[in-house]
Amino acid sequence: MATIKIGNVTGAIYQAERPLHLNPDGSAQASLTYKCADTSAFAVIPAYLTNHPFIPALKCYESDLDQEHGGIIRITSIYRGVIATDPQSLAQHEYSRTLTEAPIETNPAYYLPRDNPPVTAADINDIELRLQNCQEANPAWSELVKGLWEKKRRGIESFLKPGAIYKRTYASDSIPGSGLLDKVGKRLAPPSPCPPAPIDQNYLVMGVSWTKQAGVVTIVEEYQLSGPGGWDPDLYPQG
Repeated sequence: MATIKIGNVTGAIYQAERPLHLNPDGSAQASLTYKCADTSAFAVIPAYLTNHPFIPALKCYESDLDQEHGGIIRITSIYRGVIATDPQSLAQHEYSRTLTEAPIETNPAYYLPRDNPPVTAADINDIELRLQNCQEANPAWSELVKGLWEKKRRGIESFLKPGAIYKRTYASDSIPGSGLLDKVGKRLAPPSPCPPAPIDQNYLVMGVSWTKQAGVVTIVEEYQLSGPGGWDPDLYPQG
């Protein structure tokens, strides 16, 4: 089948379709389709991170090439970027109430308050020693210490501690700096709509991760709620 070429086809000839997809986090993805002669295809393919010719906030991510009749190459390029003025206000949120396993002697009933725990380290050592030697409970123990000894005697070495995980995911046009990354490992209240910490509990920044794809940097912040008594301030400073 004959092919009729009208005009100069050595450069990029943009086609009419210019779809644009808007994401709920403020990022966007667009595609441009254009044609050129097969001899000049690799010269006109936009390089990675090249600005979109009509929406500069979007940058080239990848391109597909397809051969057409008459020595013509059809090129479709994908552009990604952030077009929202305040993408953090469009953050996506994930929250889960969880139970994690912890040693039974760290139950708040036995170790709070920290400066005067009702079950001391000496009590725990005495419990372990008597269990190893198959001895009965120490008559001098308090009822609370006797209760812990009884549980451990029955093989109960841990309990399920209630907590929570909150994740905040949002888009940005730049990689986060050290100000955000330095918050990892510090006690810090997460932003709304995360439920506030109950009395005598607080949140710890467990991690910050980011992924860059062309003009879109996806940032994930993760916070973990402590058990009763909060995160130990000697180990985890305030953020």
